[in-house]
Amino acid sequence: MDNLLNALVLLSNFVLIPAIAYGAQLALGALGVTLIYAVLRFSNFAHGDTMAFGTAIVILCTWWLQGHGIGLGPLPTALLALPVGILAA
Repeated sequence: MDNLLNALVLLSNFVLIPAIAYGAQLALGALGVTLIYAVLRFSNFAHGDTMAFGTAIVILCTWWLQGHGIGLGPLPTALLALPVGILAA
């Protein structure tokens, strides 16, 4: 029984949750391109660049915060860096 529970935890942590997060990221980018095309009738593919830049800023801020020992306890440090990435992008 313990092996089954461990397998379910590993499946959810390493397969299901990352797959849902990645799918949501792709869907958000596709939604942005679709909305711009529907309104302007012009394909603007700068959403990917903006998303990549914001992600890079969040990663750099997370590294900086972790390097200085700043955190939220059990919550990921990226939650502190997320507003900075949103404002920078």
